[in-house]
Amino acid sequence: MLVIDGSYGEGGGQILRTALSLAVIFKKPLKLTNIRASRPKPGLQPQHLACVKALTFISQAETRGAELNSKELIFIPQKTLIKNHYSFDIGTAGSTSLLFQALLYPLALTQDTMLTLKGGTHVPFSPCAHYIERVFLPTVRLMGLKVNFQLKRVGFYPKGGGEMEAQIFFWENFQLPDFSEGFFPEKINVLSLISEDLPSHILERQALSCKNLLEKELLKTEVELQKVKSLSPGTAVFLSAKDQNKRVGFTSLGRKGLPAEKVGEKPALDFLNFLKTKAQIEEHLADQILLPLSLVIWKNKKLKFSYKASEVSKHLITQAWVISKFLPEVQIKIEKTGEVTLERG
Repeated sequence: MLVIDGSYGEGGGQILRTALSLAVIFKKPLKLTNIRASRPKPGLQPQHLACVKALTFISQAETRGAELNSKELIFIPQKTLIKNHYSFDIGTAGSTSLLFQALLYPLALTQDTMLTLKGGTHVPFSPCAHYIERVFLPTVRLMGLKVNFQLKRVGFYPKGGGEMEAQIFFWENFQLPDFSEGFFPEKINVLSLISEDLPSHILERQALSCKNLLEKELLKTEVELQKVKSLSPGTAVFLSAKDQNKRVGFTSLGRKGLPAEKVGEKPALDFLNFLKTKAQIEEHLADQILLPLSLVIWKNKKLKFSYKASEVSKHLITQAWVISKFLPEVQIKIEKTGEVTLERG
């Protein structure tokens, strides 16, 4: 049985999600200790427990410790179920995006299937649903992994109630993307999003503050305004940019007392700071693509791939460490400069 210390690196829920996903793929019995040891509320919280239950269901796993606040989990996957449609409800504003990423690879390596997830879609400390749709999925498509994605309903904190639907196709063509040097934006889109119970001037102020900052740097920007139904009031600004086949995305969420202009400025400033690094990939995508790239390298056996991240985050280092426990034949090297190299050993 593989034992993984959940306090390693960033010591959060990412270790749990990645380890469970890989355990299902490789049918590897797993023991997780010190789960989320670095968090103010350690152990399994509702959204993490929802992830455990979903992966338990799809793999018919035997578990011990799958309960709220548990700091240790035994997970023994059996055989992945063959179903045409899976549906999971987190029951809180827990991130549907993070649950989606945990389920994606085990399902894609089994068969074509539909997946419906309910919970939070635009919540703190996770990629928003638009990031999944416009940045993450176009990037993994370059690796041969195809998904049709639809955001059915937005879910803000604290009530959640959002819904996303994904048609996941069986992953059979494993290939590496072709990333050009640096990032030179060909197209920039700013999405300003608010719940329909909020005044429209918030929508416009968010978008304008973001657009103005970008255009001061001579960056032409398309603006998209959306009012949506949501159980909780909320606002968000999502900036996405394209350079050939590369994508980056930056999100800001509104909160009580934070001016709309500040909500709009943050993703613009994050994007401008990213461009100064001359990297190919922003820090969040850098750790999210490490797992699918590792699976491509593992499947092809003799491949090597490198990319430059704008920042070496704790999440990136932690992700590399967890992957190495399941795929020791894939060597991952991370330089202080942000250069990440994967190679079949």
